[in-house]
Amino acid sequence: MKRFWLALALALVSSPTGCAYHNVLYNAQTLYDAAEVQRRAGDAAGAEAYYRDVVRKTGRAVRDRPDSDWAPEALALLGRAHFRLGDLRAATASLEGVLARSDDPAARAEARVYLAMISAEQGDRSRALAEVNRALEAPLSVGSLAEAHLLRGRLMLEGSYSDQGWWDLDRASTVDGRVRIEAGLERLYWGIRHDDKPRSRRAVQGLFSYRAGGARADTIASLARVAEQRWGSDEAAALLDGVDAADWDREPRGRVALERARLLDESGDTAAAIAQAERVAAGLGVVAADARLLIAQWRLERADDLAEVYAVRGVLLPSGADPRVAGRLAAVDELESFASLGLDEPLGWFAAAEVARDRLGADYVARGLFLAYADGAPSEPWAPKALLAALEVSPDPSDRDWLRGRVEAHGDNPYVLAAHGGAPAGFEALEEELELRLSALTPR
Repeated sequence: MKRFWLALALALVSSPTGCAYHNVLYNAQTLYDAAEVQRRAGDAAGAEAYYRDVVRKTGRAVRDRPDSDWAPEALALLGRAHFRLGDLRAATASLEGVLARSDDPAARAEARVYLAMISAEQGDRSRALAEVNRALEAPLSVGSLAEAHLLRGRLMLEGSYSDQGWWDLDRASTVDGRVRIEAGLERLYWGIRHDDKPRSRRAVQGLFSYRAGGARADTIASLARVAEQRWGSDEAAALLDGVDAADWDREPRGRVALERARLLDESGDTAAAIAQAERVAAGLGVVAADARLLIAQWRLERADDLAEVYAVRGVLLPSGADPRVAGRLAAVDELESFASLGLDEPLGWFAAAEVARDRLGADYVARGLFLAYADGAPSEPWAPKALLAALEVSPDPSDRDWLRGRVEAHGDNPYVLAAHGGAPAGFEALEEELELRLSALTPR
């Protein structure tokens, strides 16, 4: 590559046309480098825009001067950009053009690296491995050498050559620090795939130690969910130990910390889960609101009575400016208003129960409110509907048996008949009347 640019600079002294061509290639290379930065940071949309600019500029250069001495360099850039955009056919054509037109060993080897990547994308592992091994026998630029080791590492780990694969991933990071995040994510992915928990933990800790690792927080959280499927919630939570000390910005650190909190909760360690989420909630911004919503969700799901639902306001209010939090607070207010109305008009309890179930996820409280309506207005035709709704949100088998007995006592009710698969007369009319009555309720 350096020899190319030196020769090009000398040629420019006597070639105005070459100067223009050089500018196009220089600008395209700058755009490609910017695209790679965006891609490695996880910004697919930003990277795509740059890659398309590379395709536009280099494609025009190749069309304008197909026989230029610098056409192979333009084709190499064009092929790499096409590959990143997922256009494998166009990428293959451009890279094979490099092999056909260039006698520079380095240029040919770099083209082979990307042709190997294309073969891997197409599922031809043996061809990809042969091509990348051939490329590694020749001189390569730092970037292409790192890409070659990353690719060979994936291919080896996909097969049974794990020791060689781990070596290649380590080598990629050593050769080019720009790919250490990619290499770390590969180590994490393959560590999980190979059930290598110690190596997976080391990979995560490495990613936590890189400032730029925070840009891939969502990928790390997603891989933790893969680990959960293989090893269980407790092991996946352990994988994310140390996230609070990650050398990242607050928001990505908070997102992964909340994933750890969720995993702790799933594993049954409720106290640790809440403590983890509360540390995130103590901050500011969207991720703090996310944490407060998560804590509120847990409390609502486990609430036994209305007082516990109302107490959720204290968790949510510090992030009340967030629209999602404001919506949850409004639902709590509406629930309280309808529940208070139920003291005089039992249908208020039915309305409150629907808010608890549908908007707050407080199923146990919803069950109590549905039963309160059914007991407060037993002769109304919607009492069996309330019993059926209570049955639906009751997880306890004995409780469900008891509720089924109460439901069957209303065997001729349209809602009970509909629950048994019938199409009873009067069902639609009852639904319309209920909707009108509920809409006429005015919360206090």
